[in-house]
Amino acid sequence: MKEFTLPKIERLYLRDAIRRLFAEGKSFVVFPYRVIYRIIPETDSQEARVAIMTIAPKKRFKHAVDRNRVKRLTREAYRLNKLPMFGILQRHGLKLQVAFLYSDNKFLTFAETERKMVHILKILSEKAAVRHPGSANPKV
Repeated sequence: MKEFTLPKIERLYLRDAIRRLFAEGKSFVVFPYRVIYRIIPETDSQEARVAIMTIAPKKRFKHAVDRNRVKRLTREAYRLNKLPMFGILQRHGLKLQVAFLYSDNKFLTFAETERKMVHILKILSEKAAVRHPGSANPKV
């Protein structure tokens, strides 16, 4: 199994899904990221367990190469640290849609980006576990 990949199915790109995420989603901030997320119950559809999108605003980064760098570092940090969250979501029978909005004018190093991403994924995992606390331990 290819564990550290980020296939297209794990990217949030459909217009309706994005609209719904921003309309119904909740958010929190781990500077310099604003994280918009939506936890939904799992259905039998072919959608991925987690779908993400990264956003680097043109207002903050005038050059496309800078926006692409921020998005690339964010995706890479997510890709390398996503596995623990997948297990929690699978155990609780949930799906997650997430948008990572970069909100600073300065670049972070990859090490800093990865540290922030680990923190973000830990918060998202806790929120998923809190949403369905009893589903992790079925009746004995």
